Amino acid sequence: MIKKDVASKRVIAVIAAALSLFHLYTALFGVYTPILQGGIHLFTLLALSMLMYTGKKSGEKDEEHISLLRLFLFITVVVIALIFLFSLSPDEILKRGVFGPTRFEQWIGLCVLIFVLEGTRRTVGLPIVIVALIFIIYALFGRYMPSAIAHKGYSIWRLIDNLSWTTQGIFGIPIAVSSTFVFIFILFGSMLDKLGAGKFFINFAYALSGHRQGGPAQTAVIASGLMGSISGSSVSNVVTTGAFTIPLMKKTGYDAEYAGAVEAVASTGGQIMPPVMGASAFVMADMLGVPYYQVALSALIPALLYFLSVSFMVRYQASKKGLKGVPKDQLPSAKAVMREGYYVAIPLMALIYFLFIRMYSPMRAGVFTIIILIVVSLLWMWKREHRIIWREILEALVYGAKIAVPVAMACASAGIVIGIVSLTGLGVRFTQLIISLSGGNLFPALILTMIACLILGMGLPTTAAYIITSVLAVPALTSMGVELMAAHLFILYFAIISFITPPVAISAFAAAGVAGSDSMRTGLKAFRLGIAGFIVPFMFVYGPSLLLIGSWYLILINCVKAILGVMLLAGALEGWFFDRSLTVILRVILGMSAIMLIFPRIWSGAVGVGLLLIAFIINRMTAETLS
Repeated sequence: MIKKDVASKRVIAVIAAALSLFHLYTALFGVYTPILQGGIHLFTLLALSMLMYTGKKSGEKDEEHISLLRLFLFITVVVIALIFLFSLSPDEILKRGVFGPTRFEQWIGLCVLIFVLEGTRRTVGLPIVIVALIFIIYALFGRYMPSAIAHKGYSIWRLIDNLSWTTQGIFGIPIAVSSTFVFIFILFGSMLDKLGAGKFFINFAYALSGHRQGGPAQTAVIASGLMGSISGSSVSNVVTTGAFTIPLMKKTGYDAEYAGAVEAVASTGGQIMPPVMGASAFVMADMLGVPYYQVALSALIPALLYFLSVSFMVRYQASKKGLKGVPKDQLPSAKAVMREGYYVAIPLMALIYFLFIRMYSPMRAGVFTIIILIVVSLLWMWKREHRIIWREILEALVYGAKIAVPVAMACASAGIVIGIVSLTGLGVRFTQLIISLSGGNLFPALILTMIACLILGMGLPTTAAYIITSVLAVPALTSMGVELMAAHLFILYFAIISFITPPVAISAFAAAGVAGSDSMRTGLKAFRLGIAGFIVPFMFVYGPSLLLIGSWYLILINCVKAILGVMLLAGALEGWFFDRSLTVILRVILGMSAIMLIFPRIWSGAVGVGLLLIAFIINRMTAETLS
């Protein structure tokens, strides 16, 4: 082993900071060609993955000791990267366009493919590598496949040419988005974290809701939703904000499993909450060919319904258990919190302004917001502490690039799948298969798509699961009349909800570690708390008005119905409504009323209101009998 000293630690920091500065530069002055931009981005992060990750266990880091093997792999990646990038000169590109890649270039392309898969295995895990390998085998041996998905088959060199030397594979849409929009917003989240935003969000949420019944849980919902929207990572959000919110919930009377479940559900929902959402939203905008703000606006009402459902459920749980909020004299003052940290809110408001009013591209809006954040923080800290925060800024540059490593690896492997789907025509065949299995009916097709998303999401990062499923399933859904935006958001929701779906509820398991609770019980409670996440996607598929599509009055009516519906659904699931415990009959009636109100039809709303009135009458009669 080579003992890693301060100097070697600085090597990783210098590479990471340099990449962050490169992305800030290209965001300000223009990006390079897709393969060159994506190549610099991917190869730098690939080299970092060889240095930072051990390879013994997926996601396991060791920045203190670097083995000879890891050092050798790092150097090899650097050499391959230099050869590859120097092969992107105009003359070389022209030659490849006429004659195709040389045999030497094909060997380099094969090395790129192998190292991408190895980098993905180290940082993200084996499941996505297995998926990519299955698709590669499918591309090579297509003629031997069942007739429903068979194709002529491609040689290994034809496959390498397509995957490594074009924008139809590794350097396709996922890496193009990762090397532009996504990296900038990862860096923005890193800057916010290092400059005090996490503490501000928690204290602000605590000041607003801590005194209410179930206040600590409401704090977790608000703070984790805010921070999760910026960071875009549910697991990292669980272990950061959860370190504060989970002990607070336990202290006020929530059991450990419930506290962990609340944090997991709120953190996971951050990926669907505008204004930033997660990396997948930027990929979606690029795949749809629409400005990012359209995706964010469409996602707003469904995200609010998701968080309202969680908020109602924790409120009912607190009322059922008789849990009180924290006394106001033990809470921070909202005014004091704003005085101490309002500078963090300035760049967030600027981001909303740039994205939704000026309608800048995400990359341009992101880099301008980062500049504003740095300037405001510099002025604030100079005024308060008379120091310049160079250390925090440098740490954010380094931390942002480190966070981007697994994201880029997942995107590159997802690009392999997309390239093969495009090359073999599997997308068309998969569409025909879904239509055939569903009998041409929309609801079974949605169920099949949901199951595919959940299964892929259990083993893959959200972005990769979304990309792979959308490429395969969106054509099938749109051919059945589903709005294009609704089809993509449907898939995104279930790719995200897989993080709280047993048996592999990654966010819930991370929260269980913080809470010291049983992982599976925490996962099951998170699944129940996040049940709205399973219903809302069906709502906006059948009622696109929830995506702000259609007339204003229809949007308003369906929103009111949906809010009432998730409130009743929360009551039915928690067994608490009308400020009292519910009988089984009342829970069933409220549940049916909720479903009718959630379903976006006028007649179903009338039925839902009727059932609610019946539940109210039964509740009054039983209450009078008991009294």
